[in-house]
Amino acid sequence: MSTALIIGVGGLGCPASIGLAAGGIERLILLDPDSVELSNLGRQILYTDQDVGQPKVEVAKRVLQERFPEVKVEAVAERLDTSNVDQWFERADVVIDGTDDPVTKFLINDRAHVLGTPAVLGGIARFHGLVLAVSGDHGPCYRCLFENPPSPEESQSCSEAGVLGPLAGMVGHLQAKRALALLAGNTAGQTGFVTTIDALRGRIRDIPLPQETECAICGGVAARIDITPYLCPMTFVRTRLALEGLEPGDLLDVVMRQGEPARNIPRNLIEEGHVVVSKGPIDDQHYRVVVRHQSAS
Repeated sequence: MSTALIIGVGGLGCPASIGLAAGGIERLILLDPDSVELSNLGRQILYTDQDVGQPKVEVAKRVLQERFPEVKVEAVAERLDTSNVDQWFERADVVIDGTDDPVTKFLINDRAHVLGTPAVLGGIARFHGLVLAVSGDHGPCYRCLFENPPSPEESQSCSEAGVLGPLAGMVGHLQAKRALALLAGNTAGQTGFVTTIDALRGRIRDIPLPQETECAICGGVAARIDITPYLCPMTFVRTRLALEGLEPGDLLDVVMRQGEPARNIPRNLIEEGHVVVSKGPIDDQHYRVVVRHQSAS
């Protein structure tokens, strides 16, 4: 039974929970200590003004089970912190970050890698949104992008910064879509980049995450190569040359064409003693392999 843990059932968690339930998730665990507030109804689409003052998780559970009776929903009026994060992650197959607290986002990112549970982080501020999936098995991750949480003076909550309501729906929907793809095993196609949304310009971009970050949590990705222009045997030759330039334990991120390279290169890498930590299609034409360089000894 696939289980999604949604941390924060607000502007992001509401649309994400609907997307997951509609997409076939079997169990949802909703974690949020707060109550419904009138000022948040414009972006928290599971609630109405009749729900003001009630626990978010209880209202969300009722609405979701009315709409999706086949989905099991567990409501927990609790805040995620260092004392309970492992307990909840161990019950989940994928985690959705619906919080507006930077410290909690870093906690989710870090425990995802330590415990091997994939997670999809999201954020909104004014007219800008962000979605980033972390694999749980390899980098890059949220710390590769931001490194450390901002100071209290630098960070703002949604209520302080202001939020465009429909943007929350877009980010939550993308988080659900990414989470369902991770559950289906398409880690290669969902990680390694951050999706940014500029709602003022109507622009959505996927931006590769940094290389060689020496990230304390995931280690980053030491190098990336694109071998789509090449034919066999140059595809594997270039992959081997790239690996030879890395230290044992380093990660190489390889993009190739679908077809023969996608069938042969992962098999050949494994036969040579390297570890393929992730592989899969990016789209109809491209395939991605993340390989960990192993020493010959």
